[in-house]
Amino acid sequence: MNVGLLHPGEMGSAIGDLLVGNGHDVLWASDGRSDETRARAVAFRDVGTVEHLVRQSGLVLSICPPHVALEVARAARGFGGLYVDANAVSPATSREIGTLQPAFVDGGIVGGPPREPGTRLYLSGARAAEVASLFDGTLLEARIVRDASALKMAYAAWSKGSAALLLAIRDVARHYGVEAPLLAEWSESIPELHERLARAERSAASKGWRWAGEMDEIAAAFVAAGQPDGFHRAAAEVYRR
Repeated sequence: MNVGLLHPGEMGSAIGDLLVGNGHDVLWASDGRSDETRARAVAFRDVGTVEHLVRQSGLVLSICPPHVALEVARAARGFGGLYVDANAVSPATSREIGTLQPAFVDGGIVGGPPREPGTRLYLSGARAAEVASLFDGTLLEARIVRDASALKMAYAAWSKGSAALLLAIRDVARHYGVEAPLLAEWSESIPELHERLARAERSAASKGWRWAGEMDEIAAAFVAAGQPDGFHRAAAEVYRR
């Protein structure tokens, strides 16, 4: 199958490599992309523009920062094949994307770029099994669920939301001059927080700009479920800082 990849970032390029390894022709559009992206996309066929990509693809896979997922879907409007949105967006945003594409599968990724086992691609929709079959025998485990976006939001609400809380707590302790005794207390009473804080710092430094939009999507999902959104609006602010 010709699979159009929008756009080959760290996660997208790793998934694209799996598709190439499974015998699929992965297309990408280099127009306006950075040199870093071009380097990640060396295994894919460059068709120049998104317009050319949608004309030549039977399936389009969108893996991009959540705050531009709708924009990416709009850029592919008019595509007649199967559109897969595998971004960290709320169920409401997923439904809006689905209105732009006649054949749509919702997706959500849990885990890091699949260079080793441990990453799952959750899929939902009438043709989810068709998408899952593309990854048979690869490092990416595809699982079909009722609502892939909802599952992704619920999962990241804890994993990334709690990381933002740790970062904020550390900064409050630093402001009041009690960071060292707080870390010492954690060493005695909650020793696992040291490594969690270190991971949160590393992730926020490299991906905080992306996670801010994800927290906004989670907040919207909470409101739609009748829950307060303040937890994750605050987490978005932590990552923006």
